[in-house]
Order: sequence, then C-alpha cells, then structure tokens
Amino acid sequence: MTELTTTTADGLHITVRLPDDHTWVRESLEKACAAEARRQLETAPTPDPAYSVPRTAELLDLHPETLRDYMRLPEHHPRRLHYVTGESSRGDRVMLSQIHDWQRRNRTDATPATAPAPRVKRGRPSPFRPS
Repeated sequence: MTELTTTTADGLHITVRLPDDHTWVRESLEKACAAEARRQLETAPTPDPAYSVPRTAELLDLHPETLRDYMRLPEHHPRRLHYVTGESSRGDRVMLSQIHDWQRRNRTDATPATAPAPRVKRGRPSPFRPS
C-alpha cells in the first residue's frame, strides 16, 4: 500500500491509502518527483568552472601570450582579464564568469564562450579507481 499524506492550511492531516500497482499513484509520484527535481535544479547555484590560461586562450581564439598580456593590464583597464592567481603562472585560472564579463566589456565578435565538455583522460586506467 502507498500512503499519500498532506496537511491543509487549517492544519487538518489527510492520509489516503492506495494499492502500489495503481497507475494513478505511480504517475502522480513520477510527476511530483520530476517537479521537485526541476525546482531543486532551478534554485541550485550554477557551477563556475575555472580554466587554465592555454585553455582560456583556446576558448577565446587567442594566443596564450596575448591572453597573458590582457591579464597583466592595470586593474582599472577595461581590457583587463581578471583571473584567480595560482602558486605560479601555470596555476593561474580564469573563471567562466570572468570570460563572459571580459567578452561583454570588450564587445568581441566571437560567440560567447561556453563550458566545453570534460576532456577524456588518456593513458592507463588508475589502479585506484574501479572501472
């Protein structure tokens, strides 16, 4: 048996018992679960991936040194590309939101950068990760 319970605005508790194989129960539960999943996805914060300088240059169709020149501009310069500093220049990362902001400020002709699909790792499989 499946129990559906609700509470009205007046505080009245209502419980309905239906057989598990009833199609209305299954369809209702599927719709309710889908609606809740959709609500949670809409309210969840969106990830802001960070990219290395070579990967950012590839996304913006620039040479990596040209991109680094934009990163070295003074803080108040409109063409400056803001980034997250790493322990060394190899560790510098550019957030996707900063890429979009830079494209908007500079009105580039390029299409807005999108988060690319994760790259497939090459080489031998890790002995520590089950396949």
